[in-house]
Amino acid sequence: MVQGKEGRKPIGLFFGSFNPIHNGHVGIARYLLEKKLCEEVWFVVSPCNPFKVDRFLLPETDRLAIVNAAIREIHGMKACDIEFSMPKPSYTVDTLRVLFDRYPGQQFALIIGGDNVPDFSKWKDYRWIEAHCPIFVYPRPEIITSVEKSTGMTFIDAPLFPLSATEIREMIRKGDDISSLVPNEALSLIWKLYSK
Repeated sequence: MVQGKEGRKPIGLFFGSFNPIHNGHVGIARYLLEKKLCEEVWFVVSPCNPFKVDRFLLPETDRLAIVNAAIREIHGMKACDIEFSMPKPSYTVDTLRVLFDRYPGQQFALIIGGDNVPDFSKWKDYRWIEAHCPIFVYPRPEIITSVEKSTGMTFIDAPLFPLSATEIREMIRKGDDISSLVPNEALSLIWKLYSK
């Protein structure tokens, strides 16, 4: 088990556009907390993903509000808006450096999907990330991932959630029922903001 500094477990950082957050995101965070792999999980809402600059995004303040609504009642989960005041596009390593400076002595871990592993070496300063953060890799549908090449990565046996925010947005556009796919606490807000 990965331990943080002074024996503490790390705070897991779950980066994403969360456009919108759904039960898959929350389920992965819940798994990390229940297995005591992380002390907390912070959902870092990204204003702009460097690899998805052309993708439609709801304004970051709206997506943050949805995340807050979704996890408000869940102990150990927090929404994080640190990237809102940082230069865009947002690079994970830059955010990590700011967090390490802001919270000296705190260990952070990175939470990524298996689909990110093949291109991880393309990330800005990826070796710095490997050297400073444990990396938890969760499974993605139809993605076979090998993490043996990177000792900083740990594949977690989290439940597989075959959900896509893109599919959820399309369902909203069609007026389909998404109540089983997103946290109930955020359902009305998701409908309000994505149905505009």
